[in-house]
Amino acid sequence: MKTNNTINYREIDNIFLYEENPFPLLKRDNILPLNGKWKVKISKDISLNNINDDILIPFPIESKASMIEKRLNKNEFIIYKKEFKITDDFIKDLTFIHFLGVDQKYKIILNDLEYDWVTPLNLPTKIDVSKSIKNDNVLYVIVMDNLDYVYPLGKQAKKPKGLFYTPFSGIYFPVFIESVNYGYIENIKLKTDLKGVNIDIISSSLNFDIEIKDLDTTVYQNKHNTLSFRIDIDNPKLWDINNPFLYKLIIKTDNDSIESYFGLRQIEMVDGFVYLNNKKIFINGVLDQGYYPEGISTPISYDDYEFDILAMKNLGFNTLRKHIKVEMPYFYYLCDKHGMLVLQDFVNNGKYSFFSLTALPTIGFKNRNDKKMNKNITQRSNFIVAGDGLIKSLENHPCILGYTIFNEGWGQFSSDQVYTLFKDNYNDILFDSTSGWFIKNKSDFNSLHLYFKNIDKLNKLDKVFISEFGALCYKDIDHAYSNKRVFGYKYFNSLFDVMNEFENLYINKILPYKDKLVGAIYTQLSDIEEEDNGILTYDRKKYKLDVDKVKQIMKKINEK
Repeated sequence: MKTNNTINYREIDNIFLYEENPFPLLKRDNILPLNGKWKVKISKDISLNNINDDILIPFPIESKASMIEKRLNKNEFIIYKKEFKITDDFIKDLTFIHFLGVDQKYKIILNDLEYDWVTPLNLPTKIDVSKSIKNDNVLYVIVMDNLDYVYPLGKQAKKPKGLFYTPFSGIYFPVFIESVNYGYIENIKLKTDLKGVNIDIISSSLNFDIEIKDLDTTVYQNKHNTLSFRIDIDNPKLWDINNPFLYKLIIKTDNDSIESYFGLRQIEMVDGFVYLNNKKIFINGVLDQGYYPEGISTPISYDDYEFDILAMKNLGFNTLRKHIKVEMPYFYYLCDKHGMLVLQDFVNNGKYSFFSLTALPTIGFKNRNDKKMNKNITQRSNFIVAGDGLIKSLENHPCILGYTIFNEGWGQFSSDQVYTLFKDNYNDILFDSTSGWFIKNKSDFNSLHLYFKNIDKLNKLDKVFISEFGALCYKDIDHAYSNKRVFGYKYFNSLFDVMNEFENLYINKILPYKDKLVGAIYTQLSDIEEEDNGILTYDRKKYKLDVDKVKQIMKKINEK
């Protein structure tokens, strides 16, 4: 079979070290990136001497891109050192160091002033270094990462195998310095509908100049002296998957100016189905785990994010299920920009058992009392705090379709109570409580994983969201992680057979029942280490499916 599957993909030496502003929803000019070469050592004692090895930030120590490629042993610390200069005109009243991703906990020492330990829980964090910042600076970052399961850790594993992958330890996302004046805009909350936007500002200032632009044309400009207000837009242009229109928002105070954006859209569940802007939509997606061959957790540049999004958009998919991993803010901006919906998973913590959480449920044992599961109080508390922080960090993005709370029972506890907690706090957000199995009573989705012949049950089901299916495996030896056939649900010996089965699944299984389905998420975007079930190869240099045929299939799936 001839396949249209060649990809023009960049080489590893084309590394662009994240000079872009890291916060597209809260952009200001006074940003200094600290990415690039640092010094590092790995040691069981916290000593600031003999830190001599070069490392490339923001890549984790296990990755090829970091130049280290070393696994962290138990009770070892990663100790980073960075010397940098700042000019007088950069330093304002308050200065922060932003870490977009550090695993699992860290503390810094800046110019001999030591700061408290920080546990990011997979989210961006910042430290106020106003008291210690100078023109000439010496920064130490000390990281501890034992892959403690009480913290959300996702699919990292001390012994990577099958469904679990190489860990990403230490600093794994970009580092930036930002300096602001007193009275700055700390954050904003944007809640939109089909007519306008509600704006909540966190700031000690009470005088704001607001400007909204439609491309380069100003459509609203006024002064506001309250922290919360609503603006209706004349002749509103809506954000949707086919026309992801974004309004530019500029907010100024006497001492600060930020640029943001918003999309006018409404996502809701009506009679068991998802509606975008009052129109029923079929969630036609792929599982996206966000692992990369050179950087593991971290793409070489934002271009790699955009490549993945557009590769799936080009095939006809409209949703990425971001699976048990949180990306940098720029990823979600690119989904906003290109009209790609995101179903964002919470990041699991807790111990994992393949036998009880995967093998038994797959063959039918799917009923457990989750009130008695995962009783560790610290683990439960961290999961709730991390989930709440995740929602707050992403709530302004129009691309966010909703959130998966628990996946296949991993880390699951009291799912009805957890759903109620989040739904009470965020009543306009959709939550998939238990993706896969161990389903209880409360969820916005009836969410099932249908692998093997289980998908034949569709004729007996109604208003079901197939949150995982497919996983058709083929190993392209020249573009794979290893030459071993090590993990997969169903292997095929040729690309011809993979394409035929893919077509069979969508045309003969999904399409006949589409009107009864909320959506379907295909596993998965790319091969990952020992998993060979991607649409793209591990190195992302080839499609394993015929592009033109997939487009034809997706056109039928997406038709009204």
